[in-house]
Amino acid sequence: MANKHLDRVYQASGNAEMREIYDEWAKDYDDDVVGNGYLTPARVAEALTRFVPDRATPIMDYGCGTGLSGLAMKEAGFTTIDGADLSAGMLERARATGAYRKLQHVDPDAALDRQVGDYTVFAAVGVISKGAAPAFVYDDVLGLMDAGDLLAFSLNDLSLQDPDYAPLVPDSVAAGKVKVLFEEHGPHLAKYGDNSGSTVYVLERLG
Repeated sequence: MANKHLDRVYQASGNAEMREIYDEWAKDYDDDVVGNGYLTPARVAEALTRFVPDRATPIMDYGCGTGLSGLAMKEAGFTTIDGADLSAGMLERARATGAYRKLQHVDPDAALDRQVGDYTVFAAVGVISKGAAPAFVYDDVLGLMDAGDLLAFSLNDLSLQDPDYAPLVPDSVAAGKVKVLFEEHGPHLAKYGDNSGSTVYVLERLG
């Protein structure tokens, strides 16, 4: 199923253009992605339940968008979810969900560690992917984490075929930065052609 906003984000270049697209898209985002069978948020939330037994553990939902990921985590039983995003328009929609304890507007050109604070569990649902955040954000997030901290995130099919994104997990495993606790390929945007799937990971940061 074609969608003009989905098509634009997969062709966008640069933070400014990406922020503009997501601000414009905020009003229709949920209808558009849910209409294309967006299942990754629920898959990430379910994966987290296997490794975070204390559902009150604070979670940083980085790149939270309109809050679909926060709602999925809330429905999975998590009670302390904070969100951060570069789009003010998306954050307005996220605030209306009631899923978040607090929300932050992040500057993509500033150091991430000055913006999102200290957490032991991070989620990045559909974020570190082609059509969203650049590949280096993966290392930025890992740089915030201490040994034993968890990162739950996804790579969509287009990213798994992209030489900038595809090596992220295997290279960080080989470098001794992370251990893969969970890895599963499944539906992402189930009705969106070549990008219909994604792999969900839960990683543990190593010392």
